[in-house]
Amino acid sequence: MIRIIIFALLSALFFACSDDENAPLVKPVATGELSLTFDARVGNTDFALDKDFTIGSQTVSFTKLRYWVSNMVLVDTKGTEYMVPDSYFLMEEVGELDLSGTINDKLIYPANKREMITLKGIPAGEYKSVKFSIGVDARHNDNLSLRAGELSIANGMSSIVWMWHSSYIFSSLAGSVKQGSETKTFKAETGLNANYKSMTIDFAAPVNSATAKGVVLLVDVAKILNGIDLIKNSTINAATAPLMSAVATNQATKAIAFGSTVQ
Repeated sequence: MIRIIIFALLSALFFACSDDENAPLVKPVATGELSLTFDARVGNTDFALDKDFTIGSQTVSFTKLRYWVSNMVLVDTKGTEYMVPDSYFLMEEVGELDLSGTINDKLIYPANKREMITLKGIPAGEYKSVKFSIGVDARHNDNLSLRAGELSIANGMSSIVWMWHSSYIFSSLAGSVKQGSETKTFKAETGLNANYKSMTIDFAAPVNSATAKGVVLLVDVAKILNGIDLIKNSTINAATAPLMSAVATNQATKAIAFGSTVQ
């Protein structure tokens, strides 16, 4: 009787192994890589610091361009969305910044130019558009202790005076403006949860993450300032809420557009 039971168990084990061997293999999901370049420009001219640009009737020279790109989503040709994890990126073109008195007694932020984001390990496929936001979502904006992606107060993109608590600065433009004989320095900053803006950029044609190197998006800095008189409004922040809202809306609806695909 014992021999019969052992034989039955061995037989079951044999057939189970045979079934496993004949079962179809599950193929791993292929991954790809895609770069997104946020090419800063002023009209048709490449953006640069300490260079005079004509915007309307004013001559503007920039010393700083910084903004957060967050919560990126790639949309494929079937409409399937892939949410890029921890996608918080600081885009910037700045000279050396003295952050003393903000988060440390003595802190110098080095000059930096960053226009490209490289998305690695994304599902291989053909993508037709990208969704993202300018700024930081309320969950992270209301609690600077939370960490995700590149979020940090060490880069000076946070404020302790807005809304009586610390929060992130979503975008920051600074420089000087001249009109006629009058010259002023200016700073235009956006922030606060109400100015967290999302957008969708459609590609001219589907982009294959397995073969294409990336996508170039054009960022027209002049359009960020559309309708803003920098001589009359040389300081834009939470104290000038309507102007802050206008700048945030300009950046989300007018300034960023599809440029080209890099093969």
